[in-house]
Amino acid sequence: MKKIKFIIFIVFSIMLGASIIIFAAEVKTSLPSSKQVSSSSAAVQQPAAQSAPLVKTSDNIYSYNPLGKPDPFRPFIEEEIAAKKRQEEKKKMTSMFPLQRMEVEKFRLVGIAGDSERRVAIVEDASQKFYPIFAGTQIGMNDGKVVEILTDRVIVEEYEARKLKRVIMKLRKN
Repeated sequence: MKKIKFIIFIVFSIMLGASIIIFAAEVKTSLPSSKQVSSSSAAVQQPAAQSAPLVKTSDNIYSYNPLGKPDPFRPFIEEEIAAKKRQEEKKKMTSMFPLQRMEVEKFRLVGIAGDSERRVAIVEDASQKFYPIFAGTQIGMNDGKVVEILTDRVIVEEYEARKLKRVIMKLRKN
C-alpha cells in the first residue's frame, strides 16, 4: 500500500513540474522582446508628454500640469487643514474623568461644607450624579482648575484660546 502511494506521489510531482515548465515556455513566447517593449513604451510616452508636459524650474521643483486631472503626487488633505483637525480632535477628546467630560457651566453647585482652612464643594452633573471637588481639582473640558471655594461660591479658572477665563459657580438656596 505504501509503495502505491509513493508511486502516485512521484507521478503527480512529475506532472506538476512538467506543467509548470510548459506554462513558463508559453508565457515567454507570448511576451514581446525587450526592444519591442522599449519602442512601444516610447511611442506611448510621447503623446502623454505632449498633452501634459512636465515643467522644470531652475530650483528643480517638481511641477505637474494635469489638464483637468488631479496631481497623483500631491496629498489629498492639505497640511494646514490636517493640523486644524488634529487641534479640534485634541479638544474633543473625552477624558476618562467624569468632571472633565462636560463644560463647567453644565455643572450645578449643590453644597459647600468645611471650615475656613479646608472646604469641600459638591457639584451635580446633568445625569444627577454628585461629585466632591476641592481646591486644585481639575474640572471642565478646557483644563479648568478649582482655584478657591468660598462660603457661597466656587471659582474655577480655565484657559480658552490661551486666555484665562474665570467661571463662578454660585450656590443657590432653594
